[in-house]
Amino acid sequence: MSKHFSPDTFHELPSGARVHPQRLIHRDGTIMWKHALWDDNGYVHIPQSQAHEAHIIKTAQRLEELNCWVSQGLEPWEFLVPIVWYTIDHEHKPYTQGYACTLQHTTLPTSLVLETLQPHIQEHEELKEDEGLLYFRRC
Repeated sequence: MSKHFSPDTFHELPSGARVHPQRLIHRDGTIMWKHALWDDNGYVHIPQSQAHEAHIIKTAQRLEELNCWVSQGLEPWEFLVPIVWYTIDHEHKPYTQGYACTLQHTTLPTSLVLETLQPHIQEHEELKEDEGLLYFRRC
């Protein structure tokens, strides 16, 4: 299998960076660009501005930090997975700007994840359970 991707599979971001959906947002992380940019229907939401792109990158970094707290001692494939993240036409403003997402853990129950992460949530952040999933907002 080739380790090279076809150029037409990349998405160009407002900063000029070209990213592939299967690549990690942060090196040695678990979250890929597809988690941030693709919706459930396979539609790709490209950030509308560099600010939105920066929000996505900073949110990914924070999710990776939180994942370290909740996934200690687990296998690499057991981690927090974003379900809804950047969606251009969503009615909830934080989703349209990239600094909020709905997520779940691949193996742990939501209540346990919430209990584990709550002490690590900063003043300007929000983490709550919403219909069996976790809602995280950075600012």
